[in-house]
Parts: sequence; structure tokens; C-alpha cells
Amino acid sequence: MLLICVLGSACARDEPGPSRPVIAVAGPSAAASGTGGVFPSASPDPTGVIAFPPRNEPYAFRQELELKYRDGLRRQPSSTYVDLEGDIVWTQEYLRYRLNQCDHATATQKVLDQIDGRGIAPVCGNPPAGGPVAFPPRNEPYAFRQELEARYRDGLRRPATSSYADIEGSIVWTQEYLRYRVNRCGHDAATRKVLDQIDGRGIAPTCMDALSGFWDGTSTYFNAPFTMDVWLNGTNIVGRYVDRHDIGYIGGTYSGGTKVLILVNFGDTGIGFDGEFDGPDRIRGTIRGGPIGGTYPFTMTRRP
Repeated sequence: MLLICVLGSACARDEPGPSRPVIAVAGPSAAASGTGGVFPSASPDPTGVIAFPPRNEPYAFRQELELKYRDGLRRQPSSTYVDLEGDIVWTQEYLRYRLNQCDHATATQKVLDQIDGRGIAPVCGNPPAGGPVAFPPRNEPYAFRQELEARYRDGLRRPATSSYADIEGSIVWTQEYLRYRVNRCGHDAATRKVLDQIDGRGIAPTCMDALSGFWDGTSTYFNAPFTMDVWLNGTNIVGRYVDRHDIGYIGGTYSGGTKVLILVNFGDTGIGFDGEFDGPDRIRGTIRGGPIGGTYPFTMTRRP
């Protein structure tokens, strides 16, 4: 089968590494559920490492990818023995091993052992400090995905189902989504960056700049606490804001420095976060505007 990518360079390219290294990746936080084998629920790896996203978020991405292939690319369904949940859970688990120093054969065997009920084996080591998170070449995750197909068909005896995203498209874009996630992008940012690639808008950088990332905020403002999934499109601030009562869309501009103004639009009203960096991963400042007016102090901290 020939892999068809809307943007060819997205399927085989080297991007300059992020400016801040991600040292290790923790095991999945997923609980056993659904179809597709006995899913991992705990990890024997050491604590204190940087975690892969919880399983529901890559699964939500995989559903978005399915819709993009069906409605955007107008692809016809292709046959597969691996359902969507099994596809995303075991692909993520394979890549978790690969990012933590396991070679292709070892990572594949560790995942197949999990499927066979032999438990969750530890990773093989930590990536070297001081460098970017290195993902494997595309042919190796694709070879794993073929092994997974065979295991579902011959080992688990699963019936054939169908997917609009073929095996190669699924593995390429899932890996790309997870590359953004382990380089500090939140779910919304990583999903948007991958869908933009599919639409031919180029390869967006990861979220290792000063502002991008997923932020948790507190304030005396009545809607707090809040979260922001922020990324930069050039100097334009983009993202999604969620608090106890509202969901809004983020705007503004940022070209560097310690001061930043983040605008949140709720459609009928909006608020502004006028802040200043207090270290690399904390912003403090004042919330202005909103339906009740006034000013309120806030602090927001970026998740690792």
C-alpha cells in the first residue's frame, strides 16, 4: 500500500529539536475498558517522569482523525481487525517504549506480551538529557501496527471491522499527535496542528516556546479555577479557555518578553489576562473585564 500524505514532508522529515528536553515518558494512566484486549492500567516505571496523555485524549484525537478522513479527505473505509480504541491504546504504548530507549523488536514484544496478559514490562531506560524527544522512523511504527493487526486477527480472533483512516495514515498522524503532546502541547493544540498538516498548512512547531502549553489557573474571579490550552501561530496567541461556567477562545499577540496579554472571547463578552512571567512556567497578573467588571488577581502554572 502506498502512503498518501496531503503534505508529503509531514510523513518523512526532521524538525529541529525543542529548546527544552523531555527526559522520560511515564506509563499509561488508562484503565481497562472497552474492546481491544486487556488494556494497561498501571506502570512499573519509576515515578517523577513526564507522562503520556491519559488515554481518553489520544482516543478523542483518533476519532477526529476518522472524521477528517471520512468528511474532509472523502476516503472510503478500509478493512481492519483492530478497533479504534485498540489502535490508539497499543500504538501509544509502543511509542512509550520507543521513546524510553527500547528498540523496535523489544517495544513490539513488550506490547504483545501485555495483550497476552503477561503484565506491563518496564521501559528500557531514559532518553539522554539535553536533547529533543526522538521519535522512531515511520517504517518501524508501521511495522508494529501490522504486527498488531495480525495479533488481533490470529491471536484474539477479532472479526474484521472498518476504518476511514487506513493503517498507514493512522500510524503517521497518531505519532505526529503524540510528538506534539510529549513536547508540551495540550490536546486541542496537538489536534489542531495535526489537522492543519493534513490540510496542507505546513508543519507547525511544537509547544516548547515561552507561552505555549496547558495552563492551570486560580483567581478570586468568580469563574475560577480555569484552564488554558495555548499555542502560538507566529506571534498570534491561539487556544481554548475553560472555567467553571464558560468556554472561550483565546486571542492576542506575543512576540517574547516577560509581559503578556491574553484575551478570552466568550462570544457576547470577554476578559483579559494581563500578566507577567514569574519564572518559565508561571504567570501572575490581573484579570480585567467580564460581565461583572472589576479586576482580580490570577496565577496560572504550566503543566509539565
